[in-house]
Amino acid sequence: MPNKKVLLTMKYTDVKANIGNGKPTILAFGMTHCYSCIAMSKVFFQVLEEHPKFQIYSIDGQKERLVSRDIYKLKEMPTQIFFNDSGKEIFRHTGAYKKAVVDIILKEYGFE
Repeated sequence: MPNKKVLLTMKYTDVKANIGNGKPTILAFGMTHCYSCIAMSKVFFQVLEEHPKFQIYSIDGQKERLVSRDIYKLKEMPTQIFFNDSGKEIFRHTGAYKKAVVDIILKEYGFE
């Protein structure tokens, strides 16, 4: 049976201090009514089940428009932003992808 669980949406103000705290971080921007956003949230939920120490946060890009538009200059959802352990943005992807691709990206950018 497919995994129906999704990441809980967090407020940016509650997670921004974690960016650059010595652990790689992913901000997954999406919207609650977007099919691709929900699909990505399910993928990241699975990743966190396998790697509970990872910092992956779901941010509602619609509710947090000032953050998504003004800080990160996002134009489309879903968008995932990957930060290294010192908080530098190292990768950005717009759209949805399968977990196998996420696993490759995580390994490539030092999330292991």
